[in-house]
Amino acid sequence: MGIKEFQWLPHLENSIPESAKGYSMSFYAIALEGWRRGLSLKFINDNRSKAKILFELSSEKRAHQFVVSRGSLITKDAMRICRNKIETKEYLEMYHVATPKGKLFKKNTKKETIIKFAEKNGYPLVIKPSDGTGGRGVIAGIKNKHEFIEALNYIQEKLGYKEIIVEDYFEGEDYRVYVIDHEVVGIIKRIPANVIGDGKSSISTLIDEKNKLRKQSPILGASLIKVDQELRNMLIRKNYTLSSVPPKNERVYLKSKNNISAGGDPVDITDETSKEIKQVAIDGVKAIPGLPHGGVDLMVDLKSNTATIIEINTQASIRTHLFPMIGKARDVPSKLIDYYFPETVNKNREDSLYFDVEEVRKQFENGILKLYQYPNLPQGEFKMKRFLIEGKIQHVNYGEWIRKQASEMDLNGYIKFSGNNTASVIIAGEKEEVEKFSKVIKNTSPINADVLKIKEKERHTPVKLGFEIINSRLDKKIVDGYYPIRLEGISKLGQKKSKKKVLNKEKVNKNKEKYYEKKYNQVIKSKSWMLTKPVRLIGHIVKKER
Repeated sequence: MGIKEFQWLPHLENSIPESAKGYSMSFYAIALEGWRRGLSLKFINDNRSKAKILFELSSEKRAHQFVVSRGSLITKDAMRICRNKIETKEYLEMYHVATPKGKLFKKNTKKETIIKFAEKNGYPLVIKPSDGTGGRGVIAGIKNKHEFIEALNYIQEKLGYKEIIVEDYFEGEDYRVYVIDHEVVGIIKRIPANVIGDGKSSISTLIDEKNKLRKQSPILGASLIKVDQELRNMLIRKNYTLSSVPPKNERVYLKSKNNISAGGDPVDITDETSKEIKQVAIDGVKAIPGLPHGGVDLMVDLKSNTATIIEINTQASIRTHLFPMIGKARDVPSKLIDYYFPETVNKNREDSLYFDVEEVRKQFENGILKLYQYPNLPQGEFKMKRFLIEGKIQHVNYGEWIRKQASEMDLNGYIKFSGNNTASVIIAGEKEEVEKFSKVIKNTSPINADVLKIKEKERHTPVKLGFEIINSRLDKKIVDGYYPIRLEGISKLGQKKSKKKVLNKEKVNKNKEKYYEKKYNQVIKSKSWMLTKPVRLIGHIVKKER
């Protein structure tokens, strides 16, 4: 399989910056979908991790905040219930939704008591933390007392989880189902890391080829198959080594767990899954009060066409639905925006622009910004152009002149120098402004138009918001994003109440003020400072007393 064979969403191809790849894909795809429909978008600094950045989408009628895939229509009660696996289980049992029977053991419970319960209940069993996330600490298919004691010690002593759950093991296939408003919008089957033999290549070679394929995916590039002791042990059980050549079409499993992060394959099976299995997931979400949508982890027995709910997640990652290894991608972000902003359902989506979030993150991490406001999309007809310019171009001067014209016309794109006498200019924005730009660079260039050759072509690939100068004379990338942004700096929280050690405090204060002044100057001169017409609101960046 090559990248061209992936069944991904066309409007996301060529629209994913490096800063949005991997776990960040979930929030980025939702923010991008809303913004492309004309919703206002801003990011809010509340010290979250990169993949869980808080953002807000708003229309004239309403505003909603999101973290990963969790929107503000999910209540705090629903969040609390889903974080507590035992409480989740209680609600599912109350509404007669299939879930494994189990018991919670508090942190002070003696190990002998837990082991006695396991022996009385019978094997196979699953042991897991009561508040774990992302599958961390979940050990399934425990067959005997020896394995149970090892698993218990590992979770409590090595991982540090003291409160654990022991429950019945349900054998089957591992599904992640995403439900929105009583509708299943995507189902991913998670398959452990594996390779498929071709009758010619060694397992080592097949792993290398599989990893090359994963690197082509915006979500799997950092989740490669690693050759470790677990992998070697799996091969030994099958009388294989890394040098073995498996027969054609034989699937060789390399890991015991289904984790995508450990090299597992996300496979879309939405269309092949029965109505009965889908209904289990729908009923699970309905059983949790205040939960209109969420991710449901199922174990599915295909022979009996039955399923049981292992977990419900209020901020589930949707990245595998967008970029499966096999099968059709599902547009979960579009369904979420439909639900939260029904007024945009029939509105055309403008797919010609996308945005980067790297500068937002940097300024959030540095404590420079509290809020980052993106501009709304142009309201008129959108146009994209490519200009190939040949002639004696002075890189910095000509590039700055091009940038200035683009900025004054609220256009996006870049100028890229490919040699002393050649440059490409990409421009995207409102049709009238693009046409105006075309006339300006042809007729009013600082370089005599007679010595320049300018070829104009249509552009069809999405363009990043802002304007860049690439490959300048100094071989340095110069970025001048010019979209309007509302900045809120660090505000002063109060005045000093004591005059003790005033001189020392003043010295420290001056040093900090100089630091924040330096940071402030970096903002207004940096990649993210905006050069458009809209007025900017800039907060003072001063000392924050604690």
